[in-house]
Amino acid sequence: MSVFFRTTGTMGGPEFFVRPSSHSLRAVRVPVIVAVLERPDGLVLIDTGWSRRTCAFPHDDPGLAHSLLLGLSVKPEDALASQLISQGYVPSDVRHVVATHLHADHVGGVVDFDRATVHVHDRELDATSRGLRGGYSPSVRSLPRVAPYTLDGPPALGFPFSRDLFGDGSVLLLDGRGHTAGSVVVAVKLQEGWALHAGDAAQYVGEYRAADAAPPSLYARAMSWDLSEQRRTYGLLRGAEATLDARVVVSHDPDLLSTLPGTKEAAWPCSWDRRKGASKPKPRG
Repeated sequence: MSVFFRTTGTMGGPEFFVRPSSHSLRAVRVPVIVAVLERPDGLVLIDTGWSRRTCAFPHDDPGLAHSLLLGLSVKPEDALASQLISQGYVPSDVRHVVATHLHADHVGGVVDFDRATVHVHDRELDATSRGLRGGYSPSVRSLPRVAPYTLDGPPALGFPFSRDLFGDGSVLLLDGRGHTAGSVVVAVKLQEGWALHAGDAAQYVGEYRAADAAPPSLYARAMSWDLSEQRRTYGLLRGAEATLDARVVVSHDPDLLSTLPGTKEAAWPCSWDRRKGASKPKPRG
């Protein structure tokens, strides 16, 4: 019982657009980082990345123009459902999907997990009415097995609102609005500290760690629902690192991906994992 991380292919763009304070025209590749939690009652995914269909036929879904715009680079084996098989699971082992938000690169693969309940902040469901203006694919309006929730719990880990997903304190959903109106930060209790999957709360680790006066990336400025709220979330992530020694994961940082455990053998043991000899979280790079 543990947590590890995978990417469903990569996307690309000029560095000056996606990395704060860069003026380089150099093309960069960014991952789509998802988390896999092994619990006693099955798997929990934090985001899913792209679907099997997209990974096999990206020019059909999301379409040629969209694929070129995103710089999408995927292969059939990049779909998370296929990667789980290589880790000794089957897609039906996935019982829950927690969406950090509802952009297609984060939840497109939901369709591949037909036994999973999809947990979505109710504010994010409402935000999909903005359609393409908010970056939402039309398909997210018909996601299967959606379980909306409200962040009506007490402050937790320095965040003002929370929800205890399983009622045991092991997975907390935290208010991470800014990139979208209903973005959440998903906190997983490790044997030592916390792992926080922050989705697109920031593009790069350096973005939220910078001082408040530092300009965010052009991507953040173009895609944020509310940049002032996103800056607030930056501060909450910095606070979690400083006071809780939390391990923050953002979805599209290629340098961060190389430091994360990518297999269940290397995974960070969670609070519910008391197996003798389980591996411990590795020091940050």
